[in-house]
Amino acid sequence: MILIGEIRDKETGVIAVESALTGHLVLSTLHTNDASGAMTRLVEMGIEPYLVASSVLGVLAQRLVRRNCPDCLEVEQVDPSVRRALDVPLEETFYKGRGCEACHFTGYKGRFAVYELLEVSESIRDEILRGVSAGAIRNVATAEGMTLLTTHALEQARQKKTSLIEVYRVRLT
Repeated sequence: MILIGEIRDKETGVIAVESALTGHLVLSTLHTNDASGAMTRLVEMGIEPYLVASSVLGVLAQRLVRRNCPDCLEVEQVDPSVRRALDVPLEETFYKGRGCEACHFTGYKGRFAVYELLEVSESIRDEILRGVSAGAIRNVATAEGMTLLTTHALEQARQKKTSLIEVYRVRLT
């Protein structure tokens, strides 16, 4: 097993790919907006698509969201434009922390991860080899059952774990 702190350039990417192709499990970070963007980012760095397709097993994209304080939950008033951007009905109720002593009057108490896991299947390998966009790879992955990061964050908001405005914030980063 090899851990590479971050793949930022072609040289580091080549080392990661060559290590993976020789049987090592390689774990690394790569800055992209989502899991499907990792494939196109590696290709943009100069790594051949056939090497990306044969060496990457999966990509986990994550964001940290602030956890609602459970001691001061109240109904969240959300701007209709935010609801439209997230495709959330106007009548659906969401919650946020009001702010209390327990959360130091922030409304939040800690953080947790929301994520999407892209498992590289044969059909996704075919898309990488064809040189398609990150969006096309994302479409194949979601058709195969991948839950998008924003969808996962919305599930957490529906369980009162975070606010809808926090979902909107992490969707933009």
